[in-house]
Amino acid sequence: MNFRDRIYHKVISALLTVPTLESWLMTVFLLLVIALTCLPIGFYSGLLEIRILPLSFLGIVKILVSRFFFPCFAEELLFRVLLLPSPTPNNPVKIQLTMAFLSIVLYVIGHPLFAALVYQKAFGVFTNPGFLLSTLILGITLTISYWHSRSIWSPVVIHWIVVIVWLLIFDGYSKLDL
Repeated sequence: MNFRDRIYHKVISALLTVPTLESWLMTVFLLLVIALTCLPIGFYSGLLEIRILPLSFLGIVKILVSRFFFPCFAEELLFRVLLLPSPTPNNPVKIQLTMAFLSIVLYVIGHPLFAALVYQKAFGVFTNPGFLLSTLILGITLTISYWHSRSIWSPVVIHWIVVIVWLLIFDGYSKLDL
């Protein structure tokens, strides 16, 4: 099988694999880990403050749908599905861990890089040490979720819930000047 066929098979497999009940329970556990670690970091760093975004129903739906596709689905496709090797005898644990490390580092670095190149208004937020530490924690949990479920859907749901809660409840929307 050539490289293009392997990538195609990997993407289709991640899209079509439905997480098991055990994977969904792991998803809930990982969300709790994120909440217990990132909420204190966010409040301490000034990144989080409780301020529910006053939007119309249509405005909320627009945010829910748009953020599902970007950043959540797009980033999980890139940083988890495409960059992480499949756990097979051909991919020893050392290679899998090295690629996971690389994927997580690129995921964290990608945020300030995106702000610098595409969305300068977010640069102050995306370079905030609390944001970067929270992004690191999120990247680790998303990697665990993908490895556990072998599906894109578990990490996408975790990522989406974290982004939505931050934007709509913890003042992320105004911090990003959206």
